[in-house]
Amino acid sequence: MSTTGDHPKLTVSNFGPIQQAEVELHPLSVFIGPSNTGKSYLAILIYALHCYFNDYTPNFFLAPHRELHSSRDSITQDILHDLQNIVDNLRALHERDILRGQEEIVLPEQLAATLREKFRNISGTGLEDEIGRCFGLEAKSLRRWDVNGDSHIVLRAMPTTDGGPPSEHRLTLGFSETAFQTIIPEGMVLRLRADFIIAMSRSMWLRSFLSQGELFEDSLESGRTYRRERRLLTIITKYLASDVCKPFAQSAYYLPADRTGIMHAHKAVVSAALGNITMNGIDQIRDTPLLSGIIVDFLKKIITIDDPSLWRRNTDWYKDILKICEEIEDDILNGSIKTERSGTTDYPQFGYRRSGWPETLPLNNASSMVSELAPVLLYLRHQVSPGDVLIIEEPESHLHPSMQVQFTRQLAAMVNAGIRIIITTHSEWVLEELANLVRLSFLPTPDRDKIAGGGVALHPDKVGAWLFQQGTFPSGSTVSQIDLDESGLYPTGFDDVATILHNNWARISRQLDN
Repeated sequence: MSTTGDHPKLTVSNFGPIQQAEVELHPLSVFIGPSNTGKSYLAILIYALHCYFNDYTPNFFLAPHRELHSSRDSITQDILHDLQNIVDNLRALHERDILRGQEEIVLPEQLAATLREKFRNISGTGLEDEIGRCFGLEAKSLRRWDVNGDSHIVLRAMPTTDGGPPSEHRLTLGFSETAFQTIIPEGMVLRLRADFIIAMSRSMWLRSFLSQGELFEDSLESGRTYRRERRLLTIITKYLASDVCKPFAQSAYYLPADRTGIMHAHKAVVSAALGNITMNGIDQIRDTPLLSGIIVDFLKKIITIDDPSLWRRNTDWYKDILKICEEIEDDILNGSIKTERSGTTDYPQFGYRRSGWPETLPLNNASSMVSELAPVLLYLRHQVSPGDVLIIEEPESHLHPSMQVQFTRQLAAMVNAGIRIIITTHSEWVLEELANLVRLSFLPTPDRDKIAGGGVALHPDKVGAWLFQQGTFPSGSTVSQIDLDESGLYPTGFDDVATILHNNWARISRQLDN
């Protein structure tokens, strides 16, 4: 397996149908292979990790009382001195007005050591619950039924910019208990980077203390810790959590394989759910089949879609995303997706207006291709930002092969705009076009322009293709990286199917000729 080491890595064993997988997540990660080998399992797991770590706010230092003796909590005098050191650095930077995006503050040794220990001892219950929510199952039931061992999930975060070792998050789903550790190695320097420093310098809460000399002098003398110290420690911890968990601290969006049916029926599904709650009460809902978290999240996003906020409209990257949306509508849909809200219920109504038509069709009267791509456009326009992850199951669904090729180019444009993409696919057309886009990157730009569709290319390091293969029973599936072969294609096994079909055609032809 050829990996660069510059991407986050996910290692999974004995999880669902997967016996073993070790995957480096590139800006575009492609999961290929036969059905029932675990592609969706791994994609949903990645989504669950994003949901958990994007809202990862450890409250190590919060306390129910206004003040506590240091003997009753973990805020020692050394930590208070370290906090004073951080505030002194913030004050110095603020007074010199040199906040230009390059400054950083390295955490003092005692505070860094304390945080490493506290992160290591976080309970894994929250992550276990989030995995269960996304799958719609108890997380422990996702252990492979035909093995006695535990399920292991190890996430290696993004390597640090200075070459230091990355943090790791290790979850074990055992038969009776869950174990979880966040390991921040000693060689990983904990820093408060420029974005934190700038935000804190603009904080009215902190600025009110910057001119007070020894900010924590009373705490240092009395041996007691007050709410302001805890607040600052909690803010620092939250910032470091997002840094330690990169890039899984980013938002993720999941487009399930059955999104066309959901787009056609989402209003009825939501209305039925609300009707059950209204008429029957909460107790009756317990008898109603539960939706998985990915379906619930998809429905919630769709029914709360609204116009993009001002800050999105005023960013340069949003213009790039709008261009991608326009090209999808012009080159694939030959029309546009419309969103309107009912004046009485404020419920979103989705429609499709074909180019040149005066009327807008309700989305459930449009083709399945339109319903398939509508949520992609809605997410791009209203939800997804650079750095976020967009997971699309079977992007080829309901698309003619020529449209699959066109949409693959748009996926590449999304990646080049900074969006991280994960797809599961069975399409040879998608894989062949991806291979072409990677090979295009080896050509000088003037030569690319001579090729149809050559305006988009992908550097090889931006693409990771992973083949899921079923082992011999009782073994589960294994996952391995595939690279472009000598012919410039990804070796997916699609050619084997084509060969079998051709050989059968030849045998039939010979029999007919006789």
